[in-house]
Amino acid sequence: MSRILLVTPRFPYPSLSGGEKWAAKVAEGLAQKHEVSLFSFTVPGAETHQTALAMSLEGRLFKKVFLLPKPAAPAPGLPSLPAMYWSPEAAAALDAATRQTHAQLVHILFSEMACYQAAVHTSLPVVYTEIDSSYLYPWKYYLRETAGLKGFLKAGEFFGSRNYARSHYGRFAAASFITEADGRNISSYLACGATAVTPNAVSPEEFSRPAGEAKGSGIVFLGHYPHYPNEDAALRLARRILPLVRSEAPAASLTLAGSCPTPPVLALACGHIRVPGTAADIRPFLWNAEVFAAPVRYGLGTKGKILEAFAAGLPVVASREAAAGVEGAQPGRHLLVGGSDRDFAAKLAALLRDAALRERLSADALRLVRERFSFSGVVDSVSALYGRVLGA
Repeated sequence: MSRILLVTPRFPYPSLSGGEKWAAKVAEGLAQKHEVSLFSFTVPGAETHQTALAMSLEGRLFKKVFLLPKPAAPAPGLPSLPAMYWSPEAAAALDAATRQTHAQLVHILFSEMACYQAAVHTSLPVVYTEIDSSYLYPWKYYLRETAGLKGFLKAGEFFGSRNYARSHYGRFAAASFITEADGRNISSYLACGATAVTPNAVSPEEFSRPAGEAKGSGIVFLGHYPHYPNEDAALRLARRILPLVRSEAPAASLTLAGSCPTPPVLALACGHIRVPGTAADIRPFLWNAEVFAAPVRYGLGTKGKILEAFAAGLPVVASREAAAGVEGAQPGRHLLVGGSDRDFAAKLAALLRDAALRERLSADALRLVRERFSFSGVVDSVSALYGRVLGA
């Protein structure tokens, strides 16, 4: 049983965003195979709750939990996202944590924490996981300040991100990626040969519709709305796509479920649009809908929300960008892909009308997620990567 120190940007409990869900599920699986300790930052405003959760998990799931307040001010000289998390004090705390836990391997999750490799003694191997490589591209990056055309006005951010990758990624003894595309995007910055695709995933059995649970109606979207691609998708769906759907299906309704709806999302609520607010359990929203819509335009990686819809037996209409992240999903077989607002609306309306199409898509999608996107397989792949590094 190897001693692993897992380093994450945000304490992944409660798991609200896709990155937090991935980190929590992988950590829980790894803890069955290894002695895992966790090093994370609290979310501002949730410090008391997260500290209590950390205390409840220490000694039960994790050997040790090191929970630090997020740095109060951005660090100079770094790209926007890493700048939010770097501090010399946290670097010193990480160095101390590696010694206190007698860690044999440090696993850093996500680009914003890659700079902390510099705080790990050179005798310790460091494994890295890339969840979304869009920060390398001005037209794909998901931050509100850089999304879409705004990215071309901030070229320095992307030159800085590439310099950041050159400075830090060469240290990693192994790396995993959420998609093969993310792996290709960062491959030129890596010096290691040990790599693996460790996709976003679900536990399909957790999303199975309860026996006797009747299928619902309407369209649903899930998101952690402070994450700008989700807010953008919700606004696009409600303001531009749904009116086109309702011109063909006047009874169509929309639920914008998930966590932490932002003021612009809350303002969308009306008679045919529901914004229920943060929910501890998002599964009932999937079970009570007919169709899942994912008109996400920004960011790379796999959208976990699509996999959750697949696992819940819900047919999906996704943007080209969102669909591309679900490697192995075939348009027309596992999901429908919408381009323009009008095309996306037409696909949604077609699904609302056609029960046979809904059943066919959802059945094939459920088979796909069970075969390729289970967290048990991801945990096995990460653990095998550890074995390659520690056995080298």
